[in-house]
Amino acid sequence: MKLTRRSFLGAGSAVGLLAMTGCQSLGGARFDPSQAAIGAEPLRLNFNENSLGVPASSMQALQQQLPHAFLYPDAAKEALMTAIAKHHELAHEQLIYGNGSSEILKMAVDAMATADAQLIMPDPSYGVVADYAAARGIKVMAVPLTAAMQIDIDSMQALVADYDGPSIVYLCNPNNPTSLLMASGPLQAWLSEASPALQFIVDEAYAEYVDSELFVSAIHTVSAGNPHVVVARTFSKIYGLAGLRVGYGVGHPQMISAMAAQASIDNANLAGCVAATAALNDEAWLTASKRAQRQALALVTTTLTALGLDYLDCNANFIFHWVNGDTDVYQQRMQQAGILVGRQFNHTNGWNRLTLGTPAQMQLFCQTLIHFRQQGWI
Repeated sequence: MKLTRRSFLGAGSAVGLLAMTGCQSLGGARFDPSQAAIGAEPLRLNFNENSLGVPASSMQALQQQLPHAFLYPDAAKEALMTAIAKHHELAHEQLIYGNGSSEILKMAVDAMATADAQLIMPDPSYGVVADYAAARGIKVMAVPLTAAMQIDIDSMQALVADYDGPSIVYLCNPNNPTSLLMASGPLQAWLSEASPALQFIVDEAYAEYVDSELFVSAIHTVSAGNPHVVVARTFSKIYGLAGLRVGYGVGHPQMISAMAAQASIDNANLAGCVAATAALNDEAWLTASKRAQRQALALVTTTLTALGLDYLDCNANFIFHWVNGDTDVYQQRMQQAGILVGRQFNHTNGWNRLTLGTPAQMQLFCQTLIHFRQQGWI
């Protein structure tokens, strides 16, 4: 989606479009507002969780294994890592378990850190890596996105070239909060230059949502034998297990060994391991999650287009869109309306990150957005 402003179609047009496409789900069922939130709880569209909940297969696995919670989870962890290795056609030695992908990112930073290193990352992006680097005394170089909100590889490469010491580069693909993919050609070419002086951490938390043929996972670079690239994956997004904290890293055995030295001992838990193993093998769940994401996206983009509000291409379970005003004010008004949306990110005031919930939840969001237009707030 180009960043030029669409022509204003008016709130009345948006109401009409929502009446045709939004007041019924794409499956034909009438909209029931009670489906959008549980009791008095606000509608959570701010943390990019899978709004479908926990896979039934994972729930069954949890019920079967919880009586064994008095045992250490070594066997369950081994079964999970074996399943992941099979899924990606990797060796066990190329994988490491993490307490969510956030621990993978920390282990990678710690394994790559040297006293004279710098960390280079896009801004905005998933910022926890900057905190991990700062805690190690590593200089953090945040590179603003381009005018098109793409990760600015050229500027990042210039920082590497101008620096005398080693560089650690963090990339989130698709990026959070924009949901945009990096161009695979330049990305793969840069990853191929990885060395002891230029190491990469590639965060692919949302990879399972990507349908574009342009996406090439950095796991392929690891499979090709490059020892200076780490890929972080998670079960918190499409697999619906954010509360159980399960992630994994992919890297060369040499790098995995260095990361393992930084890991917390016994960082796995039985519930997370058995639930993740079940979810990984649940193709029906992945299909349902992607279908719900597409339906929700269609509802939102229809409404945004009708209201003349720009949005970026969506490659995850969230969309970045224009709100025609101050992001903080918009967030506060949405919260008052019972909907939690994303916070403001650096350099992007006027834009908001919206988690794509269920189609029923997005119908409620769209109705609220139209109300905001009628109030003159967007």
